[in-house]
Amino acid sequence: MIDIHTHILPGLDDGSQTLSDSLEMAELALESGVDTIIATPHSNQLGRFENFDLVHLKHVFSRLQQALQEEGIPLTLHLGMEIFASEDLCEKIQAGALLSLNRSRYYLVEFAFDEAPEFIGDILDGMLSVGAIPVIAHPERYFCVQDYPSLIYHWLQLGCFTQLNKGSILGKFGKHAQIAADYLLRYRLATCIASDAHSPVMRTTHMRDIIEYLLETYGEREMLRLLFENPDRMIYDRDIPHHGSLPERRRGLFF
Repeated sequence: MIDIHTHILPGLDDGSQTLSDSLEMAELALESGVDTIIATPHSNQLGRFENFDLVHLKHVFSRLQQALQEEGIPLTLHLGMEIFASEDLCEKIQAGALLSLNRSRYYLVEFAFDEAPEFIGDILDGMLSVGAIPVIAHPERYFCVQDYPSLIYHWLQLGCFTQLNKGSILGKFGKHAQIAADYLLRYRLATCIASDAHSPVMRTTHMRDIIEYLLETYGEREMLRLLFENPDRMIYDRDIPHHGSLPERRRGLFF
């Protein structure tokens, strides 16, 4: 299994704070069937977690890779970022200040939970226009998607993709996020599922529970697509098949 969204690099954001935490997160991932992880520290959060210093970022990444090898933990680690959307996002991508997922065309991008759908659409259009393929991080947590889930269908039609959080599906982020996640899964509007792990204690890298849930609720075919096949395509920069159907026409999920 491949986990494309983790905050496993130590000391860079609100994820792992120590190398010991990072190694424990790696062991939890392996125990649950994950053999490959992309480290995606928060980036472009001005005044908080900017992480534009690629030299320092790559140094921390290499340090964790070396520690995994020294401890005999056979987890493959790749580098990326969870990029907070800003008006100058495309300029920063073109300048090389922001990293894609394992040097692919796929960029993991997040938005404020209360962001207007017009702004989200403009950012996604801009990314596509410069050759970057957006992977929208945890859209089930965005209020506009909870109100208008058909937005995801239209963004997928543009050529974007989506990453749902395992915690949302399992009810860890509240009822609204859980219902929205189920809705997106039901209409095949999810491209992949990741841990968005932040520590070895809460929001962990352990993924066995989401495998079992998907097998029971959506079947083996969807489980493989969401946890193995599409994440693999992202890591190795291969095209992802179009997917998703237009949800029923109604406003919101809670009426």
